[in-house]
Amino acid sequence: MSFYNSVKLIINTIVIVIFIVVFLWFYHEYKVNRLNKRLTKYAISKDSERHSLFDIIVSFYVKIRTKFKKVLAKSSDLRKYSLKYEKYLNKENKLIKEAMDYVTTKFILGFAFIFILLVSTFIQNDHVTFSRIIIAFSLGFFSLDIFLLTKKKYINYWMKNDLLKTITIMNNCFKSGRSIVQTIEIVAKEIDGPLKKEFEKMSEDLNYGLEIEVVFERFNKRVDLKEVKYITTSLTILNKTGGNIIDVFDSIEKTIFNNKKLEDELKNLSAASKALYRILVFIPIIFTLVIFILDSTYFMPLFVNPLGILIVVLILVIYVSYIILVKRIMRLKEY
Repeated sequence: MSFYNSVKLIINTIVIVIFIVVFLWFYHEYKVNRLNKRLTKYAISKDSERHSLFDIIVSFYVKIRTKFKKVLAKSSDLRKYSLKYEKYLNKENKLIKEAMDYVTTKFILGFAFIFILLVSTFIQNDHVTFSRIIIAFSLGFFSLDIFLLTKKKYINYWMKNDLLKTITIMNNCFKSGRSIVQTIEIVAKEIDGPLKKEFEKMSEDLNYGLEIEVVFERFNKRVDLKEVKYITTSLTILNKTGGNIIDVFDSIEKTIFNNKKLEDELKNLSAASKALYRILVFIPIIFTLVIFILDSTYFMPLFVNPLGILIVVLILVIYVSYIILVKRIMRLKEY
């Protein structure tokens, strides 16, 4: 490794460490700020005008985002694009109040990644190309989508695990003679996690005068789980036509219990195969990144002549085909 590459590697490492330290510091300040807000109402404060550094930074960011949002909101295409983020809105989130805030945040992240690219290239005494700028902006722009999808997947997984407990509570409430409205209120008090918030929303909707069918249909759209669809369909039909709700929920409880038991068994049986698949998928990426960090010019011969480009395209096609094929083999059909 040449002296220049060694210095470049050291600088890259220092920059990455700085970013990690800054991220951890912001996360610590965020946790402290949340704990402070929770305890403030139980404490006597002599000076309510004092703000932490984290509050000042957040306030500054919100002001910039608000001004930027006014500019972006003039575009009708961006307003239509922001509608897909309405499902992520949460009244408890004080920083994000409108769907347009998500779109504005995506643009800000895109420009932030471009700024990081410019600083990195300046430190390394390298030149900035248009393709690098596009890649950096794309990474920042779509990083929020990856975060939201991952968060939604985690919440749905948590809901799916708590759903059997919820069905059991609802079934016991119906057996004791409670109505659907009373059952929803009891479930909202008994359970924890994301499902608790969903049942609290349903209880509020019923208090506002919405019909049961509408409330459960909105619940089904928010959660988007097949088990919730069973519950929604069953309660809607029973509310319109009548019937023995206890027998129906006994059947739903047994079905969900058997499905969960079967899913757990299938996960245990396929755990080793999934682990091997993930290792084989990520090893080429990690191996390529390590070589690129050690010597950034190692792969340059592949991109300076047509034969090298053809080899790269062929490798990518084989890699993507392998991922698609293995995922299709390991995919389990709905039962």
